[in-house]
Amino acid sequence: MERSDSLQALVDALSLALERPVLLDDADLRPLAYSTQWGEIDPVRRESIMQRGASPAVRRALQSQGIAQAQGILRTRPEPEIAMEERVCAPVRSGANLLGYLWLLDAHHELDGEQLERIATTARRVAQVLDAPVRRPVDEGLLIGRLCSPHADEREAASGEVRDRRLLPDRPLVVCAVAPRMHEADALIPSHRMAGRLSAGHMLMGTLPDAIALLVSLEDPVVTVLHEDEIASWLASGADGEVAVGQSAPAAGLLDVADGWRQARIALQAAQSRPEAPQAAWTTLGAERLVAQLPADVARDLPERLTRMLREEPMLAETLAVYLDAAGDVKATANALSLHRSGLYYRLHRIEQLTGLRLDDGDDRLLAHIAVRLTRPH
Repeated sequence: MERSDSLQALVDALSLALERPVLLDDADLRPLAYSTQWGEIDPVRRESIMQRGASPAVRRALQSQGIAQAQGILRTRPEPEIAMEERVCAPVRSGANLLGYLWLLDAHHELDGEQLERIATTARRVAQVLDAPVRRPVDEGLLIGRLCSPHADEREAASGEVRDRRLLPDRPLVVCAVAPRMHEADALIPSHRMAGRLSAGHMLMGTLPDAIALLVSLEDPVVTVLHEDEIASWLASGADGEVAVGQSAPAAGLLDVADGWRQARIALQAAQSRPEAPQAAWTTLGAERLVAQLPADVARDLPERLTRMLREEPMLAETLAVYLDAAGDVKATANALSLHRSGLYYRLHRIEQLTGLRLDDGDDRLLAHIAVRLTRPH
């Protein structure tokens, strides 16, 4: 199947043919692609796009109308209490497997039989794209590696090749670094699933020595509605939690990929320390930008009493981390730990006893905070 037959292309073609906006959701009612939205868009459609998913109330309403069991096109009833108008829903299925839904607003029943058949045909083509076996396309790692070369002439030559082959526009982009969450896992297949969410001609992906690089054009229609620091999170949501993703700040063009790759790898280190949400963007890192760049052996120079407490007293280590992240605010720390203030004061006193530090001293607090950041699990 050609890349031009992407989800975005199919949605745009259907929207153009029917002269009305179209939305494609996955099976969990999260948008995969959508056309330009215009005309009488109800609040439910707007919220779904802006929030990247349907609200619990909308989910309950639609599921109660049997969308998950439907084998063909159905019309959903309006739900005035949640401001949801009548919709045409085309389930996207591959055999018994539900892959998603195509949605069109049609409160006045203007879609005729021929147009409904066009919707059904598009749903079948979408299913072919979503259900296609995962293939490992040509790896552009060598080309991306040249874009990241320390030599300006090599970067310029690689940029020219990308432009000549029309692989990616030489316009604003972000660079993402992708690695498996488990060391023995393979990140390539989930990375290709993530890349499949992007439009043809708007991404470039390849394997570099320390991670998989994914270059994403900010002009991709499926990306333009995202805030610039949300791209890593949106991409990672398409990989079923199998990978961690770090994202650079927006880069002006191909000649800035090298610095973007540096930022993305630093953000990836931060992402790998966040087990609950393993994504990070350079623009939101704050002090982690610097901490992540410290050499690994720096931790050897921390005071032994401090490192021993962090290693052997996990409850006190967590208390210290929360206290320092709250800038020493006792009330905020106690609330975050669901702890009475007297209990918190006892723990803080115990930390000072074990480490020899004074938490009311600026240098000692800075040292403790660096130690906490360096010893958090990755």
